[in-house]
Amino acid sequence: MKIALLVTLLTIASEGQAATVPVPEPLSIHEQIKADRARIKADEENASKARSWDRGADGKRPWDSSKEIPLTKE
Repeated sequence: MKIALLVTLLTIASEGQAATVPVPEPLSIHEQIKADRARIKADEENASKARSWDRGADGKRPWDSSKEIPLTKE
């Protein structure tokens, strides 16, 4: 009887310790924005490998060129 009581108390004590797992705090707005920008950048880097047929020789899409052609009025 004493052994059963001892075993029961030990299992209850170990279950109580396992239940106190710390819950991580939610990300702040700033951290969410940083994570989203990092994910977008990683997706953009991987996109050149995944969809090479719509890229030029420099690895960029024609509509993503950094040089903007100014519009002139005639």
